Amino acid sequence: MARTTFSGPVASDNGFITTISNSSTGSATFNASTTSVTMTGVGGTGGRTLFEMDTNVALGGFSNALKAEVTYGASGSTSGLGSAFVAEMTLSAGTSAGTYAPLEIELNAPTGASTGTLTSFIHASTQGAAVGTVDDNAVFFNLQGVTAGSGHIFQTGDTFANAAATIKVRVGNTNFFLPLYDGQITTA
Repeated sequence: MARTTFSGPVASDNGFITTISNSSTGSATFNASTTSVTMTGVGGTGGRTLFEMDTNVALGGFSNALKAEVTYGASGSTSGLGSAFVAEMTLSAGTSAGTYAPLEIELNAPTGASTGTLTSFIHASTQGAAVGTVDDNAVFFNLQGVTAGSGHIFQTGDTFANAAATIKVRVGNTNFFLPLYDGQITTA
């Protein structure tokens, strides 16, 4: 394997391997790699680092364009929030028009597309010898920083509005339907 320093765009037919060991004590954030893009053209689009995988063959047990993985060893932990991937967005006074979301999920289906055995917008699973521990102690999602109130993203109460629709979800091999109401829950 060759080791070198590049000063411009680089292409490789055999891929890249970056191995870094860092003993940062937490006084500063360590980044193994940083891509910084400043968009200065009005009406510009993009501004991203693109990870693209193309195939025209039947692949094996999995395929991904990008994988984020954190492995904690026997003594490893995070004193705050640990995650394998973070999508963070900072809004400003200038974001008064448009649609904003830290995470955008697009499932494209051109003409002739098939949905395979099971297709979903999000696939969440747990693996390993201690899945029972996750099963007993984890929650499906954790929403923080909101306050319950009328018209808020989170509302508490004991009186439901009218059931108006459902969203299909799968748990194990069974489909379930989450009810959607035509109004927020209120307190009688």
